[in-house]
Amino acid sequence: MPTYLYGDSHPFEKGYDFLAELRGFVRAASQALILAHQADQLEENLGDRAQAHLHAIEALQTFFDNVHRAVADRASRSAAPTLVTPYAQELLSSVESMAQRAKQSRAHDLDAESVAVTSSIRDKRDELRSVIAKWLITDPLPTKSWAMSLNLGHTAPSGQVVLSHPVELTTSFTIDVAGGAWASPRKVGELCPGLTLQVGWKKAFLRSSLHPDVHTLDEFYIGELELGPDSMEVHLRRKPDAPRDAYVLELDVEDDGRTAARVVTRNDKKGGESEPYSSQGEDVARLKELADVLRRDCAPLLRRKRRLVFAQLDGHDMFERGMVRQLFERMVRRMAPVAMQVSAHSPNPQELSLKVEREGGRREEIYLRKQELVDMVAPLPDDEQDLFRPLEFLPRLPSTPSAPPPPTRKW
Repeated sequence: MPTYLYGDSHPFEKGYDFLAELRGFVRAASQALILAHQADQLEENLGDRAQAHLHAIEALQTFFDNVHRAVADRASRSAAPTLVTPYAQELLSSVESMAQRAKQSRAHDLDAESVAVTSSIRDKRDELRSVIAKWLITDPLPTKSWAMSLNLGHTAPSGQVVLSHPVELTTSFTIDVAGGAWASPRKVGELCPGLTLQVGWKKAFLRSSLHPDVHTLDEFYIGELELGPDSMEVHLRRKPDAPRDAYVLELDVEDDGRTAARVVTRNDKKGGESEPYSSQGEDVARLKELADVLRRDCAPLLRRKRRLVFAQLDGHDMFERGMVRQLFERMVRRMAPVAMQVSAHSPNPQELSLKVEREGGRREEIYLRKQELVDMVAPLPDDEQDLFRPLEFLPRLPSTPSAPPPPTRKW
């Protein structure tokens, strides 16, 4: 593994390519904020145009009301009302019809414009989500814990993972299980050979007494799997393509902190299942060992993330609640102390630099021009650019000159 140093060769405690992480974050955050700003601008403009349409319809209504009153007034004051009235009625009907057409035309224009703008807003929001998804799939934050679900049944194998990160972020992705070790149901014996468990009780032959019902599960296939940080649910089948599970092994932690283990037996012929059998003693230890083996074996699947399912901040959907900027603010607070130190140790004030020390005493410099990051955020409004200011790449703001001291009085 290479060793990372600051640009002035002092040890860099983080031990990874922070510059690549910084570049990826600024690129994704600036793109997302631009899209969010554009969507907000479209939404605001649509509201303004809707108000303009309403004012136009009100102006049309006022105009035609005045015309209606003028025609009716002239007809009522005519010297020959009997002669004029039929023509006045025809004219008023025409005015009313024209008013309806004018208002309907304006309403139709507003509806068409609303549909087009709403579609554009939706496209911007979808593009924003895509930008965030591509960034999150690169693992910009460490994983504190994870849970995984695999379905290896009759259709194509599928999987999903839920990841817990710092800054109160939770993400979920589909994972690609095809082509790997979990592309099809696997035998228990491949992973945890010799797994023997009591699955319940059975009656002795020609007797009414009960005896432990013990099975070795090596030849059973794992068809479905749920793994959590301290939980497990494994569905076992006698054959890979069996229509039903034979056993379900469960492991979780109770409210009092004790580990609880259960075995549910499925009856293929009757189509029912037994009451869960609570495992005891060594069987609990064996199931915990199975869970540990499965976690180690499934861990490489975390690198095969494919599609973002959801992203939650503080337990809320980040996109539905409009919390993307909050995520960026937390990321900036997390990265700023490191960026400040990298900047302070960089010999060139126009760059952020690190060094990589490889085996054999070779060192190479890696650097990131600050202007590259400045160009990324340049399309943003000033207040949005200020979000990135703690990351030490934006030009420093000019200091406000202090007021001159008051004149000294001479007494």
